[in-house]
Amino acid sequence: MRRNYVVLSVLAVCAAVVLTVSCSKKTEVKPAAAETSSDGASPFLQQLRKTGVLKVGSSGDSPFAYIDQKTGSFDGVDAEIIKEAAKRLGIQKVEMSLIPFSELILNLNNGNIDIIADCMYTRADRGEKVYFGDIWYTQGGGLLASEKSPVNGQSTFDPKTTRVGYTEGTAWQYVVQGWQKDGLIKDAVATGDQSESIVALQYGKIDAFLTDSTVVESLFANSPDTLKGLKLCSDYKDVPETIGRIAPAVSFDHIAFMKELNNVVMTLRDEGFIDGVFKKYGLDPKLHTITNDPAQRLCTVNSRDN
Repeated sequence: MRRNYVVLSVLAVCAAVVLTVSCSKKTEVKPAAAETSSDGASPFLQQLRKTGVLKVGSSGDSPFAYIDQKTGSFDGVDAEIIKEAAKRLGIQKVEMSLIPFSELILNLNNGNIDIIADCMYTRADRGEKVYFGDIWYTQGGGLLASEKSPVNGQSTFDPKTTRVGYTEGTAWQYVVQGWQKDGLIKDAVATGDQSESIVALQYGKIDAFLTDSTVVESLFANSPDTLKGLKLCSDYKDVPETIGRIAPAVSFDHIAFMKELNNVVMTLRDEGFIDGVFKKYGLDPKLHTITNDPAQRLCTVNSRDN
């Protein structure tokens, strides 16, 4: 605010200096006022709105979060949800960074990405390293084997010969390694990502491959040639520990932002948006989607909440 001055010709220079200082003080206040969000947004959300980009980490697996090779667009179940949520939060663009699944948490905490959205299971060990948002959907496992193979589930494994593949860093690694430890199979084999593992199975390098049921469901519905010569094992049985509760994750520095995202996703679920996403990718919503009931929606493995 300016003060009143008696302007005399002999003080003209001094008055000019006073006015300059006064104006510069006024200018210094403006940025602070601009940083205050009218909707009470968290500092990180304000920053994302300013930069216009949310960086999402994914291992590129279909049908969760991947880059379509024909269009170059960021597609998939998780991709559709995070893109719509970001849009409603006022973030102009979502970019995917392709990162091996086993390295996603490391890259998140190193600040290379802002959020993980890649069908990540909520687990207590992961909850010690990242902050999970609300559950987006659930899924179990899908065991693939050759159509000609006698393998059709856990009861048909030969402990002397059966070799089962897994993608390193996923929940299925621990399941398959557990089978080996319990003597159900001969070998638990890290066979690379989903595409590499499917090829390994088709070429007989392994006898079965355990992965996300949604992956298998999507491939049979949308890209059956990818699974040529393979079958979904009908005798495979999930145990409670392998029923995955899927949620996005951020670093502990951005918990307030995740809570803002949670509120938007609840609205998307009420509107039927998430059911629509599953249908778009040839998946049955009844097998995967949940309600906004806290008993289904809330994550229970976070090690901290603020």
